[in-house]
Amino acid sequence: MADKNQHRQSVRGAGTRWRIREAAMALFRDRTFTDVTVSVLAKAAGVYPNQITHHFGSKDALYIDAAFGLLLRDTERLKKAGRRVSTPDGLREVLARTALTMPSTTVVVSALALARGNPAVQPTVETGLNLLFRHSERFLEKELGEHGWTTDQGVGRAAKTFWSAVFGAVLISQAGFPGGPSSVDVAATLSLRPVDER
Repeated sequence: MADKNQHRQSVRGAGTRWRIREAAMALFRDRTFTDVTVSVLAKAAGVYPNQITHHFGSKDALYIDAAFGLLLRDTERLKKAGRRVSTPDGLREVLARTALTMPSTTVVVSALALARGNPAVQPTVETGLNLLFRHSERFLEKELGEHGWTTDQGVGRAAKTFWSAVFGAVLISQAGFPGGPSSVDVAATLSLRPVDER
């Protein structure tokens, strides 16, 4: 009997966490961190404010979690755009252009800035980045395999370097630097070529 109750509570808890996360993603897609209060989040998710703290630890951690959730959803746009090209240069350029224009990229850059100097949210950042890198590595491996392309960097390093360049370019742009890095600069971080090309 106790096991059944624990199972029900676990399922209910997972459902509550999912509702909170979905509400946060919907709110933070169009609004900034400071524009959304914990009470607004709770109301949107249909939960009590203390349930947000219980499931995510803090509003900061929830924001970071939601930001990476939005970005991972948007990576479907990257995959679709990447499937339409037939050259390594075309893939590099379309991935860079698409990544830089996705609204979720800006949200993640804001989340990373919020996390700076806040050890309590570092595990959330690490989880988000690791998921992003794994998804990106799988996509790159698939594309390289299907087209007979390779990278001198190794797929793992290529994915990390690409996203680091994307986040850096967005950060520089947000800081108001004129003539900041373009999609061409970001594309150059991905070293892709046909296998037989030296």
